[in-house]
Amino acid sequence: MNFFSKDCKEQIFISKRVAFFTFLIGSIILLLYHVTLFHGTIYFALFFMVSAFFVNTFYTIQLLISFSTKREFRKPILTTLFLLFLNIPIGFLYVDLGFKIYNFISSSIV
Repeated sequence: MNFFSKDCKEQIFISKRVAFFTFLIGSIILLLYHVTLFHGTIYFALFFMVSAFFVNTFYTIQLLISFSTKREFRKPILTTLFLLFLNIPIGFLYVDLGFKIYNFISSSIV
């Protein structure tokens, strides 16, 4: 079974969408918590962060393989990799905020 797309343009297209939607969904989850203050949102956010990490890693590896084999697509692949890597510091920020919220919740319960 071949999980890797054969068409490089399709890989780039999907990877850009993955980068955008993981950022968008993570931002919506954080905003949802701040609007509702529902503590269960933090657990859902943790599940999302783990799954987004694996999805982004899969597409990053796929693009790195294409980068080494398809010279004519190197510039668009680099641009897409930049978008995927841009999610890393944003993800760290969201995880840090999530842990601060979790610590606040757990300390206020006790």
